[in-house]
Amino acid sequence: MTERPSLRRGSLLNFADGAISLTAALLVSVLLARKLHPDGFGQYALVMSIVSFAYLFARAGIPGTVRRYAAEFDGRGERDLIGMVTARGLRNAMLTGLGAALLLLAAAGPLSTFFRNPALRSYLLLGAVLLLPMVPLSVLRALLGGLQQYKFLMQVSLWTSPIWLAACGVALYAGAGIIGVLLATLGIEVVNLAALGWKAAREVSIGWHGHLPEAVRNRLKRYNLALAALILLDVIVWQRSELLFLGRLSSAAEVSFYAVPFALTERVVDLIPGAVLGVLLPGLAYAQSSPDPLRVSAVFGEALRYLTLLTLPITIAGILLAPIVIHILYGDGFAGATFVLQILLVAVVFGVIGQASRSALLGMEAQGRLLKTGVVAAALSIVLDLVLIPRWGAVGAAIANSTVQGAWAVAIFIPLWRRLDRRAAPVIREVVAS
Repeated sequence: MTERPSLRRGSLLNFADGAISLTAALLVSVLLARKLHPDGFGQYALVMSIVSFAYLFARAGIPGTVRRYAAEFDGRGERDLIGMVTARGLRNAMLTGLGAALLLLAAAGPLSTFFRNPALRSYLLLGAVLLLPMVPLSVLRALLGGLQQYKFLMQVSLWTSPIWLAACGVALYAGAGIIGVLLATLGIEVVNLAALGWKAAREVSIGWHGHLPEAVRNRLKRYNLALAALILLDVIVWQRSELLFLGRLSSAAEVSFYAVPFALTERVVDLIPGAVLGVLLPGLAYAQSSPDPLRVSAVFGEALRYLTLLTLPITIAGILLAPIVIHILYGDGFAGATFVLQILLVAVVFGVIGQASRSALLGMEAQGRLLKTGVVAAALSIVLDLVLIPRWGAVGAAIANSTVQGAWAVAIFIPLWRRLDRRAAPVIREVVAS
């Protein structure tokens, strides 16, 4: 069996992958904002938010399940089981992706009416087609992530991200606007699907006709159902659900003033702390197969140390530099996004701790606590959105998002710490303090 990278090396490779793809995404957003201005960019942000929500629902926890169990079975050397789990995941993903695409096609007209924007209909029709490669692609990426093939994922991003950036730039400057960007995105997703499909077939024999043992099948089912429920809660708490409330209750410009800083903080988290977060769950699941009972605690403690060292400087520097960043990247027309960015940066610390705790609990198959606290957090998020957004627009959305993220992060971190074996607590404190 090929030796898997350490947490540090895996994080570095994941960082490189994220740096390439997220830099391309940032540059595309800057091009869009400069060409379309706040109102036009607000339309694009609303469209992509709706498509992103449909994408998250279509995934239904399938990629997360594949990644978690691919990592565990890889640690045990049970490659046949990985192939059968992958086949099951791909079949389900193709069905849910098709279902989500059909629903979005049917809902395009009503949604454009609901948001009082007739132009949304044509964009959403194309967004529905975009779901067809995106959902199975997420399963293949999860498989390779579970197998800790971070180097290959980085290499694919190195080739495809510049092509996507160039295609989007050509589309915008040729006057194709949002439609052109969506078509460029569709093309690059098909290329990614082919590349990751090729690598997946080389890594494991995908068992299309295999039958999982009943015990394994039941574990997957329980985990997947819990993860699907968590995704519904994540859409409200961790994702950009406030954009939908802004799209209905406020102006397109306010949508932009929230979408721009949300995307910036999301990309910074995905790029730097996310490099550690992205390898944490596979690393924990892989460690579960170790005979050392303290291995899981040591991995989590090491991750906490890295996340603390990375997150605090980013947050402090970001708050101080927010006015300069918005001015240089997006121009004076987006000055209203500055204070929103500063509020969301405060939430980054809680968001990172919350995501790390979430990964650890999922790695232990302790989904119950996440579900219980998530229901409360989602309800609180909706109430705060309805109260704050009509009055304060994008600023109200940022306050609501930050408050709920902080509350949920604390609610899941404390029981996680208590859950860790008493014998392992000194190991964690030693690693964090070192």
